[in-house]
Amino acid sequence: MKESANTSRGIGALLVLLILFVLMLIVGFALSFKRWEGQPPAVRFDREFRSLGRKPALSLQIEDAGNGLSKVAVSLKQKDQSVPLVEESYPGPSLFTFWRTGEKKSATIDLGKLIAEKYKVQDGPASLLITASDHSWRGFFGGNQTQQQRDFVFDIYPPRLEVLSSQHYINQGGSECVVYRVSPDAEVSGVQAGPNFFPGYPAGSDPNLRFALFAFAYNIPENSPLKIVARDGAGNEAIAGFWYKLFPKKFRSRPIPLDDGFLQKVVPEVMSHTPSIQDQGELIKTFLEINTKLRKANHNQITELSRKSAPQFLWDGAFLQLSNSQVESLFADHRTYVYQGKEVDRQDHVGFDLSVTQQYPIEAANDGVVLLADYFGIYGNAVLIDHGPIWTSEFQRGAGWPAGEEEGRGGTEWRHRSSRRRPLALWIILAGRARQPDGMVGRQVD
Repeated sequence: MKESANTSRGIGALLVLLILFVLMLIVGFALSFKRWEGQPPAVRFDREFRSLGRKPALSLQIEDAGNGLSKVAVSLKQKDQSVPLVEESYPGPSLFTFWRTGEKKSATIDLGKLIAEKYKVQDGPASLLITASDHSWRGFFGGNQTQQQRDFVFDIYPPRLEVLSSQHYINQGGSECVVYRVSPDAEVSGVQAGPNFFPGYPAGSDPNLRFALFAFAYNIPENSPLKIVARDGAGNEAIAGFWYKLFPKKFRSRPIPLDDGFLQKVVPEVMSHTPSIQDQGELIKTFLEINTKLRKANHNQITELSRKSAPQFLWDGAFLQLSNSQVESLFADHRTYVYQGKEVDRQDHVGFDLSVTQQYPIEAANDGVVLLADYFGIYGNAVLIDHGPIWTSEFQRGAGWPAGEEEGRGGTEWRHRSSRRRPLALWIILAGRARQPDGMVGRQVD
C-alpha cells in the first residue's frame, strides 16, 4: 500500500515537472518567436552601374529589419587578386535576453572610398562579392544569409574633349554658345558655369560635335569659373577651359511698397487657387508665405519643366518683345518689399514686366510648344512655351486676369479683360536658369 502511494506521488511529481517543462518550452518559443523569422538581409546599391572609374562613386546599403545584422563582408576581385573591403561583426542579444533582436538594423558602406583607399584600380572586368547574415536562429542558429556577386568593368580613361569655338563674349546675366567635340563614350557633356550646369546638344549630322548654350547667372561672383565638362558612365571626367570675356553688370535695386488694399486684392485670390498655402492669421504674413514659399515652388516647377525641352530647335529668328508694350520692370531687379514703413521681404525679379492696353492680344515670343497654360501660383494665369532644345519663355499676367484662348504652336494668345494697362512678364529660361532677354529679343528692351 505504501509503495503504491509513493509510486503515485512520484508519477504526479514527474507529470508536474513535464507540464512545467512544456509550459517553459511554450513560453520560450513565444518569447523567441521573432528569432525564427526567415527573411535574409536586403542588399542594394545606391545606383545601377555597369562600369566604375578611377575614383568610383558608389555606396552599398544593407538592411535587416527583423533580427538585425550579424556579419557583413565585401570583397573586390579582379584578375587573380581578391581584396577584402569590409569585414564587420555586429553584437546580438545575450543568453539572458535571447528573446530580443540585434540592434544593428542597417549599414551604409561607401564602397567608392574603400576601393580608392585599398586598391590600385586597373582597367578591365572585376566583381564585388557581398555576404551578409542576421541574428536569426534559422540555419542551425547560423542566421539567414544573403550572398550577391556584382560583375562590372573598371574604365579608368576619361572621354576625349576638344573645344572648337574660339571667342566668347558674355554679359553677366546673359548667355553665350560654345562648340566642342567629344568622344562617343561621353554620356553627359556641357558647360559648368559656376554652380550651374548647361548640357550640350548634337550639332548637325556628326554625333560627336556638340554645342552648349550657357548663361552666366546674374547672382554669381564675377570670378566664377567657366569650363566644359564631359563625363562617361564610369564617372571619369574630362575638363577643358575656353577663352571668354565677361562683362560684369550691376543690377538695380527697387523698393516695392505694400498696402492693405493690394494685400486684400491679391492674397485671397492666390489662396483660392493654391490649397498648399495656409492662412497665417494676418494678410501680410500670408503674403510673405506666398512671396517666399510659393515663389520658390513655382520656380522649381519652371526649372523641372524647362529640363523637358524638345531636343530640336522650334524657334525661328529673333525672339520678339510683345508689340506696343512698355517696360515696367527690368531683369534681375533686386526688390525690397516695404509694409507700413518697414522692410518685410527681399526677392529678385528674373524677367521683364511689360504692359499693354485692354483687349490686346498676347503674342508668343517665338515658335514653340505650350508646356503649361494654367493659373500658376504667384503669376496668376500663365503660359509657358518650350522653344527647344533649351530656351523657354514665359508669358504671365498678374493675379486676377482671366484666361482667354490658345491658338497653338507659335501663336499662343491670351486676351485680358482689364480696363487698365496691366503688367505682363516675359522670361527667358536656359536649362532651368533665367537669363537676360536682351540680346535675344528682336526689339530693343529698355
